[in-house]
Amino acid sequence: MFAAMPAVFLVLAALYFGTRDEWRIAWMKAAVVTGLVVVAITEALSLVRLLSLPAVVAAWLVACAVAVALVWRRRVELSARGRRLRDIPRPPATLLAAIAAIALIVAGTGVTAWVAPPNTYDSMTYHMARVAHWAADGTVAHYPTNILRQLYQAPGTEFGVLQLQVLYGGDQLANLVQWFAMVTSVIAASVIALQLGAPMRGQLLASIVVATLPMGILQASSTQTDYAVALWLVCSVAMALRFVADRSMKSASWFAASLGLAMLTKGTAFLFAAPLVILLGGWMLIRLRKQLLAAGLVMIFIPLLINSGYFLRNEALFRNPVSAPQESAQLVNGTFTPQAVLSNVLRDAADQFGTTASVNDRLTETVAWVHANVLHISPDDPLTTSPGATFRVTPLSFDEDYAGDPLHALLALVATGAGIGWALRRGPPLIGFYAGALTVAFVLFAGYLRWQPWITRLELPLLVLAAPLIGAIVSRVSGAVLACMVAGVLVVAAVPWVIDNQTRPLAGFAIGRASRSLPAGETIFNTSRADLYFVKRRELKVPYVNAVERAKQAGCAEIGLWSGADDWEYPLWVLAQASDGRARVDQVFVTNESAHAVRFGAVPCMLVAVVPDQPATVDLGGITFTRISSEAGVGVYEPS
Repeated sequence: MFAAMPAVFLVLAALYFGTRDEWRIAWMKAAVVTGLVVVAITEALSLVRLLSLPAVVAAWLVACAVAVALVWRRRVELSARGRRLRDIPRPPATLLAAIAAIALIVAGTGVTAWVAPPNTYDSMTYHMARVAHWAADGTVAHYPTNILRQLYQAPGTEFGVLQLQVLYGGDQLANLVQWFAMVTSVIAASVIALQLGAPMRGQLLASIVVATLPMGILQASSTQTDYAVALWLVCSVAMALRFVADRSMKSASWFAASLGLAMLTKGTAFLFAAPLVILLGGWMLIRLRKQLLAAGLVMIFIPLLINSGYFLRNEALFRNPVSAPQESAQLVNGTFTPQAVLSNVLRDAADQFGTTASVNDRLTETVAWVHANVLHISPDDPLTTSPGATFRVTPLSFDEDYAGDPLHALLALVATGAGIGWALRRGPPLIGFYAGALTVAFVLFAGYLRWQPWITRLELPLLVLAAPLIGAIVSRVSGAVLACMVAGVLVVAAVPWVIDNQTRPLAGFAIGRASRSLPAGETIFNTSRADLYFVKRRELKVPYVNAVERAKQAGCAEIGLWSGADDWEYPLWVLAQASDGRARVDQVFVTNESAHAVRFGAVPCMLVAVVPDQPATVDLGGITFTRISSEAGVGVYEPS
């Protein structure tokens, strides 16, 4: 019951804004306000270590009470809006068909998000592990850990997961944060398409493009963060275009709030939003004049305020507000020469088109030929490639880490080229600016970040942002027939990703058999929740279960985890707390910058080691621990 409170607040906020705004704008504003409330509650309660069920419930009760009071004040306008809605004529069949197709995709991903537990690799390593620490500590303050991504990565999405985790008492709702991001992105894309001049068929096509993205479908039932950052970016674009139209301080504030939430969600937001901020800043310099100072201050102050807690925590520990410098060096290109940028542009784009083995081989060979004969650098240049990786176009995938979006990427490429071409021929300037901004955003992204085998995952926000342009271009160059054909192809092509997610399949057809983590016939409905946590690291389940069972027999509620920088922590939390609700997991033998952070847990009474070369005995806090078992690389230590 308590877990429904954020949803109640969201609906009340939508009703409040819906009295004066078109319903899609009202929903977007409600999403932004809900995001701001999540951040405010989390940061405020964290300061006094009160991130607990009673305090979080009390905070949401206050928020809902305020929302009820505001809706009540506009009850007359709300009633009048309701009467006008009854007079709306029956929508055409094409509109109903499009809505039905989107609803089926959204429903399928929603069921997956609800039934399956979080089980992506990053979630097990740091997304969900950091949430478990925060809930146990009662604060989002930094703590000692060997997995630094738990600390310095932007925490916006996990703030939402944390709220639901505390209110529900478990991770049943954790995937719904990204699912909500998908739903709202579908709506927001149609708003931007409208702002670009697209008629209804173009707005519907924009929504369908977003709803059918393979990577988006897969991520919408996970606790990754790329869809969440896409949500706040499309909101910021829509609000920026509203600000350009009405030049009001309210619109400037909505843009700033959306941008601030995007910055709090993922570092890629800075790269994707940069062209928008530059274009908007240039427009403000030319057009606003006397109003420039006030609007500019609002657009600087609000994002900084939203991110202030995150920035200050990182600055205090890492002397950098957004990253741990040593780890981020492995993500950022070691050179920014034109050849390096073009290399990444080519490789990042090619990875979106992975399909059959023959196509993938041909693409990989073409990229290698261009590197050898035009760029004169290696496609595996260590200065522009993730450490240890070798470039090959990723095969067709049903995994939220690697899936490409070939149809959507092709549409985005054609639409961007058409938009820029029209602008050069004195066509619609806004479409030209939008297409140009998307192009610059992609080049900035490729030029700054090394190529990684999972680069397509990070590109999801860019494809979501491209959807309104696709809708506007297709609806301008043809009638409804082409738009319907494109939409139909995308919907049909999306079905395999809805039903056969590699780690969370709805059906047992094994369409993606080659990369499937579960055997044919096994689904999220006939596989235990415990097994689903370990689908990507099956070898860890038995030793983790045995370690927790031994801790339970010994009456040990404080488990020390000795891990490397990318090992699985969260499943140990799940098993330990299922055995004893008071149990917790804390990292030991931490030697990085976080070793000086405050440790909230007690002295461990058992150690679980997942590092290589485990010694027979270790000393921790003056206590000698002896290894009593070792299975699948997991060692268990007890006090001697």
